[in-house]
Amino acid sequence: MAPPVSLNPTLASLYSLDGGNSDEVALIYAVPHPTKLAKSLPVSVKYAYQAPRMANQSRPADIMALCCLGSNASVLRLRKQLLMEKIASSGVVAQYFAFVTGPMDLHLFDLDNAPTNRADAQRVYESIEESQRPRLHFVEEAEKFAALPQKKACVTPMDFLQGHEPLVDLDAHWDLLSKRSLALSDLPSPPTQVIDSKWVPGDAVSESGLEQEVARMLAPIEAHDLPFVVKMPHGLGSHAVFMVRNEERRAMCLQVLGDELPSMLQTWTLTGDSKTPPSLLLQELVSGPSLGISVFITKKGGPIFISCVDQVLGDDDCWAGGLVDYTQQEALGAHYRETIERVAAYVYARGYWGPMGVDVMTDETGQQLIIDMNIRHTGDLTLGMMKHHFWEKNDLPLAWLDPCVFVRGNRDQFEETFRDDLESGGLVITGWSHVPNAGSEGGDSYSFCALLAGAKDKERLQQIIDRVALQRVT
Repeated sequence: MAPPVSLNPTLASLYSLDGGNSDEVALIYAVPHPTKLAKSLPVSVKYAYQAPRMANQSRPADIMALCCLGSNASVLRLRKQLLMEKIASSGVVAQYFAFVTGPMDLHLFDLDNAPTNRADAQRVYESIEESQRPRLHFVEEAEKFAALPQKKACVTPMDFLQGHEPLVDLDAHWDLLSKRSLALSDLPSPPTQVIDSKWVPGDAVSESGLEQEVARMLAPIEAHDLPFVVKMPHGLGSHAVFMVRNEERRAMCLQVLGDELPSMLQTWTLTGDSKTPPSLLLQELVSGPSLGISVFITKKGGPIFISCVDQVLGDDDCWAGGLVDYTQQEALGAHYRETIERVAAYVYARGYWGPMGVDVMTDETGQQLIIDMNIRHTGDLTLGMMKHHFWEKNDLPLAWLDPCVFVRGNRDQFEETFRDDLESGGLVITGWSHVPNAGSEGGDSYSFCALLAGAKDKERLQQIIDRVALQRVT
């Protein structure tokens, strides 16, 4: 039997620092999405993330179900594509983020047609020491959650929380999440050209005018010397970031943005704020690895350093996980202390407190440059907060995370395959969602899971990563 996971700190303990009280806070974990993913999760239009590099999100429910019943390789890839945003918003990624909650109220959204959803989440948190488990609730009706007397702490703003006691003002939070805000701030970041739309809310939209505005905004990207980076103001997991190193990538970037900008502009004219126009950011490409620094800003603005993680990017340059060396954290925290304190003062002055992440690169002169700020709970934060379990309790100094692994089979089968790793404490399941309808009529079953693994050295860590890769369905 796997040993219970022991956490120190937890979000509950962090929210209670400096005059805070975690009992007065209700965590609600999901990512806003422009389409309807579940009955319990209202569509966010004002606070909708941009993810133009992901496949089209508007898919009929019957197509979703059909894909869940298929079994050949092409259908499996489509199934993964179809379900990823649903699972990420309400399932395995939300569970993973919330794994370090501790003893405070945690609310997750129910998934439609997923009868194992609640049992999956409950089983995930049963692996935590009983006194540190979250007080888990499931949202069936968003209006009832919004009416709770507690302050609502969300990963990112959601439209339905407007006027319902969010912990942080939603507009202020959304502005801090904008890459445009970072580019216009006095924080050290790479040279960036901000390409704002010239439209204002309420403008009449004509087809010819829309085409002209899109062409105007894309013109600097067409002309800029290689290499460079293009960003949209609100993106998650690098799905709105383009690393343009050659002409082929430039053409892809222009095509994707040419498809995305019209709807972005049209939506903004109806719901937007003139202070934050639709924009593109054209940024100098800084070479070198990016480190993800996780921090918790207390109620009085004090920055608590959590971790510094090497970020893992997939073949598409999108965030795919992280690696951490717990023995180096004290030194890294000291090395980046000035940057951390400066960022903390910046976000606190604008009304934010809670978990956040900042991605930092060091240029050839030694200057620390902020590549991105994620003013929210990040994937790296959970990995950093597992230091007590892996390093202090089980003497495993290195750890790895993969936030969303698609595997064949159910959780029992997975646990049997990795029994020794789980029982030693070296592998922790921090999220699990069975794919709805898969496995019916005698077919294979499939699941998404979030995993953390710890090891004594790089060789042994790579061995467990490789064994997990063998179970992955691509």
